[in-house]
Amino acid sequence: MLLCIDFQPAYVESFSDLMIPLRSRLRSAVRVCEEVHFVYNEAWSLEGEALGDSIDKVSAWCAQERLPVDGARMLRKNFGWVSHLFRHGVEREIAITILRLLMKRGISASDAIPGCELEKIVASAHGDFPGFWDCSPEAWDEIMTGAIAMPYVFDGGVTNWLESLRGKHVEVVGGFRHRCLDEMCMMLEAGGISHHLNEALIYSVSDEEREMVFEPLPIYLEEREQMLFP
Repeated sequence: MLLCIDFQPAYVESFSDLMIPLRSRLRSAVRVCEEVHFVYNEAWSLEGEALGDSIDKVSAWCAQERLPVDGARMLRKNFGWVSHLFRHGVEREIAITILRLLMKRGISASDAIPGCELEKIVASAHGDFPGFWDCSPEAWDEIMTGAIAMPYVFDGGVTNWLESLRGKHVEVVGGFRHRCLDEMCMMLEAGGISHHLNEALIYSVSDEEREMVFEPLPIYLEEREQMLFP
């Protein structure tokens, strides 16, 4: 299954050099009847600034660029679910554990989880809660104020979408690596969905950036969460 993230007019300057291989990859998906999910942003800032594109604009652009997406599942999303303080190391592990708990309980953000339970999550991942707070006080404050959340816009709902991927292996392309791409990968990991990044079709990657390819969380972490929150 192919998951295309944020290949849309609003960000085309960031991936213009990938249009030919993207077109080729989508055509190969059509030839073998591979399932394609095309995820795009349709979002506005609080100031009313357009940060994405409407489905009509995305569809017209795909037709103009000869991207064969007629049979693709088009999914509208927003972005900014997970604070940037939770994109690496132990903080990332904590964020994925919290996302999984949000899904399990059907709640929207980390500030809806009691503080004592958040302390247990942090202590289990970090080794001890005071040590985490000492080295990451800003991260703890952001957890408590809801900085890890489920998307408030996601066509069909995130949980239903993840269930539709169950048992499939997902190839992920597109998306700013340390922004929407990473958020989507964290959601896949929280949902236990097997996936890998097609590095040739990931955009906004400079030579200076450290390569970051994240695999789904090991089973023992899921077992540990079941012990924490049966």
